[in-house]
Amino acid sequence: MARFTSYQTSAILIFVIATMMILPGLATLAPSPSNFNFLEECKSQLHAECGKEIVVTIIKGWSIGDSCCMELVLMGQSCHFALVNNALSGPLSKLNKSDALAKSAEIWNQCFEFSQFLSRATSPFSKE
Repeated sequence: MARFTSYQTSAILIFVIATMMILPGLATLAPSPSNFNFLEECKSQLHAECGKEIVVTIIKGWSIGDSCCMELVLMGQSCHFALVNNALSGPLSKLNKSDALAKSAEIWNQCFEFSQFLSRATSPFSKE
């Protein structure tokens, strides 16, 4: 019966660990057709200029305009975060992901609050 020496065991262990560390970085996950369709549907609900405004706001910390804010809220939170995550894994991959996601959440919250304010202000039952 063959026995492994400590050198052989160490070499195998190092090979396994290195493989486990390298392979996930080389793997590229192709979006599933349903995820791709969802992203395309989300994109169709947002004008290109608003998309650019949202990206610039995430990158540079500017504020988003009222009309784009309303488009964002109408598009929905799941669409917003799906598009941001998609952009962070592609064209915006050089950004700090945690900072960009935090700014994205901040944008969503501000726009959602703005939409709630507008809906209360324009409600026929609002007290003045």
